[in-house]
Amino acid sequence: MILSILFILKTILYMNITKVEFNQLAIFLITCMITLLIISLIDQSRFKYKNGIIIVFYSLVSFIMFVDVIYYMQFASLPSVAMLSQTKQLTAVGDSIKYLVDIKNLLLILDIPILILILLYKADKIKFSISKKVRSYIILGILALTVIYVNVTDQNQSVKAQEFYSFHAIDVANNINKVFSKEVNTRLTEEDINELKNRTEIQEGKLSSLGKDRNLIVLQVESLQNFVINMEYEGQEVTPNLNKLINDSSSVYYDKYYQLIGRGNTSDAEFVSHNSIYPSMEEPSYVQYENNKFHGLPWMLRDNGYTTWAMHGYKKEFWNREKAYVAQGFQRFVSEEDYQFEDTIGFGLRDEDFLKQSTEYIKELDSIDENPFYAFLITLTSHAPYKMSEEYHGLNLNEEHSDTLLGNYLQAIHYTDKYIGEFIENLKEMGIYEESVIALYGDHFAISSTQKEVQDMMSQFLGQPYDFDSMMNVPLIINIPGETIKETISTVGSPLDFYPTIMNIMGYKNEKGLIFGRDLTNYTGNNFVAPQTYMLKGSFIDKDTLFVVSRDGIFEHSRAINIKTGEELEVEQFREQYERATEEINKSEFILKKDVLGIYMENQGQINLSQLEDVQIENKEFIKTGDYGSIEDLEEDYNKGYRLLAVTLEWEDEQKIIIKNNISKMTIADLAKWAREKEDVYIVLRTMEEDEDIFVKLKEEYEEFRYRFIPEIKYFYHYIPVSYMGFKNVILDIRSENYNENEIIDFLNRYPHFGVTIAEFQLQSDLVKKISELGVNSYLDNITNERELKKIQRKGIFGGFIK
Repeated sequence: MILSILFILKTILYMNITKVEFNQLAIFLITCMITLLIISLIDQSRFKYKNGIIIVFYSLVSFIMFVDVIYYMQFASLPSVAMLSQTKQLTAVGDSIKYLVDIKNLLLILDIPILILILLYKADKIKFSISKKVRSYIILGILALTVIYVNVTDQNQSVKAQEFYSFHAIDVANNINKVFSKEVNTRLTEEDINELKNRTEIQEGKLSSLGKDRNLIVLQVESLQNFVINMEYEGQEVTPNLNKLINDSSSVYYDKYYQLIGRGNTSDAEFVSHNSIYPSMEEPSYVQYENNKFHGLPWMLRDNGYTTWAMHGYKKEFWNREKAYVAQGFQRFVSEEDYQFEDTIGFGLRDEDFLKQSTEYIKELDSIDENPFYAFLITLTSHAPYKMSEEYHGLNLNEEHSDTLLGNYLQAIHYTDKYIGEFIENLKEMGIYEESVIALYGDHFAISSTQKEVQDMMSQFLGQPYDFDSMMNVPLIINIPGETIKETISTVGSPLDFYPTIMNIMGYKNEKGLIFGRDLTNYTGNNFVAPQTYMLKGSFIDKDTLFVVSRDGIFEHSRAINIKTGEELEVEQFREQYERATEEINKSEFILKKDVLGIYMENQGQINLSQLEDVQIENKEFIKTGDYGSIEDLEEDYNKGYRLLAVTLEWEDEQKIIIKNNISKMTIADLAKWAREKEDVYIVLRTMEEDEDIFVKLKEEYEEFRYRFIPEIKYFYHYIPVSYMGFKNVILDIRSENYNENEIIDFLNRYPHFGVTIAEFQLQSDLVKKISELGVNSYLDNITNERELKKIQRKGIFGGFIK
């Protein structure tokens, strides 16, 4: 009884901290009932130390919940199992984690030692007061009714995105599936390739070529948010040197610049800035794509004679920089081991030491030859939690802000600003400043808006609502000494746009790569930023709107805010922008996972799109169906040239799967034997069964065919277990109208599919066109012959099931 009460309270606390907004009762019941059912089943078992096993299980769930809430408080999302590979980074960010730990989230694990003591001294206290079987039946009944309700009311997606067990089970399944497959949610078309090529063709305009043949020095400043720019605190400038730089007649200030990072935080800020491509949401981009080929800013400058060095006062292996920088195009990485220092602040080397000694490395870099250089510097001191001893404090803070998150941040960024000012003065003294272009930007936010107390504090301090747009706003400053160009540009942008913006200024062409960003100096369209951290995929910020996809991933539950007035807006009007943001991210993911840039460069800017297909099948538009009951039937259609054949599976008994017609039948073993001999044949697996068990059985016995057997599923919730089994290609059957068009498009956007089965009546809508735009093949069912299909293909259908 004690465990039941404790876990119920714990679940309520967990849901509160992770901000479960929708279907709260159903999620609460599912989480509680699954836990209590597992505990009850262990209690009914014959294990010798079952009370100990119960405590271990309870402790494990509690600890995972604790990790979830700590991660959620920092990133506004639940952690993926993929992040386990990055646990070695935890020692470096220990202080930041400590800051997030408070008594509220500690309550999730504080009861564990007490329960262990109860187990040791009063084991009977763990026992329940009612019959074990009755208890299990009650729990199972409640769980079953809740799941039925969720399915009947079509709340599956909402529950899976928020409920503890569902989220982690699906996350594990997805990550296991990714081990076997590089399949992604979209395809590139010739039009896509040409459009991304066109973005590299920077048009002559403002600032064009003003930096040609100059050095380029870029500072990526840790946690530099835009709200501190031009801020005065009790008459004290928080960033006097950055303000001075912005107000210089040779500077351009981009004030609507927003962070864009993935799992790699700071390292992803530099990855995106250099390559103008979206970061990974599975692992840090420098880790996941270490072996990809790139043609970003360092490579482009090297092609034009530059020497390229990166400098950072921390461990060279952190975020895998040491290895990744080679692929990024840097010729030398000056890291922690190359700097001399006795004192540290927070994370490591003081910015004072880093920037002073980096000027000496820049001097060395400048002396290598007569050609210009690119120096990329990453600061460190203003890293969370921003604590530093009083000797480094330069601001006089009011008591209400002293030793608070906000106060500590103001002190840290003021300190960094001081030494950025000295750094620029040193460059002037060395005669390097006038020969260079200086660019400076913040890598990501410093103070989160995801915690209500912090959000309220910041809103009060700034005198305006502190939402994601304020939180993610970081400055970009570009200084071209000797030029009279002072301007504030308010075009919305992000690190995605840094490369093309700098490319315009440096006056060089990117003839080997593809980019997603725009030249912020001259672009006149409605640009947008599509974050995936803190806000979910599909969210965006443009000049007028902050659109935040809801916690459960349901479009209709999202919120839209007019940035200028704070007015809440109807979300449906933003569906097109939501789909556009999602599409851009999917294309970028495709490029990274397929190493398209490598292929693009190897082929001198040409790409054969068929090279990128996961399934190479002759006559792919034809899926031949038939009243198959024997190998001879299959052989006959194979000899006619069909390589995609569809069979219908059914159970003969609980263990045996067969394919039959009125005359004969064959087993899966017969089919597999034949398919082994025909290596170019692919089999679409259809079934009248309502669950996915038949595919489970198939996968267990014929894993070798997970690439060539293509299950056709009828329900969204079948996708995860089927893909978890390792089936590389899946067809979604939408003929039954279980889902509306928007739900279908959203689902196909989120999960990769080989194809979609549609009915003839669905040709009357725009659904086929929308499916095609996602790069998914649409197949019309019940086509009489190939000639009939050719006629229907004029309506946009890709192919068909031919009888």
